[in-house]
Amino acid sequence: MTAERPIDATADYRPVSPLAVAALVAGLCSALALVTPFAWALPLVGTALACAALADVDRPEARKAGRLAALAALALSLGFGAQAVSSLLVDRWIMGGRAKAAAQTWIDAVREGRTAEALGLCTAAVLPISSLPPGLEHEEAEAERLRRFAELPAVKALADCGAARPLLTHAAAAGTDDGAWTVQADLAACGASDTTLRIAVAPRKVQGTSGTVEQWRIMGVGLER
Repeated sequence: MTAERPIDATADYRPVSPLAVAALVAGLCSALALVTPFAWALPLVGTALACAALADVDRPEARKAGRLAALAALALSLGFGAQAVSSLLVDRWIMGGRAKAAAQTWIDAVREGRTAEALGLCTAAVLPISSLPPGLEHEEAEAERLRRFAELPAVKALADCGAARPLLTHAAAAGTDDGAWTVQADLAACGASDTTLRIAVAPRKVQGTSGTVEQWRIMGVGLER
């Protein structure tokens, strides 16, 4: 009877690749990219680490474990990164459409002679109350403000359009904290082929009958030649 050889517990042991562990951590943290664009670097870091980890564990002389962790990290990084980018693009598309709709509503109100309605869509920044003569009664102040609003170059240019409808050509986020957008309209249909109307719009939260709602307001208007 022969004695059994002792089993070497370390014979099949393979250390886990540190790159795979780091990649998995970065892949999990990539979920933060869905919360803030400041974390968009995490999916890129996770993808790079995952690729490096796969190369590390696939080396014949390395004898390291961690391939599944590296693959999981790659899937997480790519998935969260793609979802963050697509979500941002969809949000920008929706907000751009709302900005154009608000600008078009204001343009139509001016074109159709609904000057008071168009002024009501504007914030005080378009025509500050402080610019009015002091000592006016409320009704007088409103009448003077409406008169001055109608004399703004952008308003007069739109009023001259008549039945013609300016073409909205571009909408871009202003990059400010208030979520403002700049919408451009070509006034060629109004007989001013070399003039572009620029309208700054921004969303505002207001309390409605059914709760808080979003309203887009005109922040500023101007002409460019």
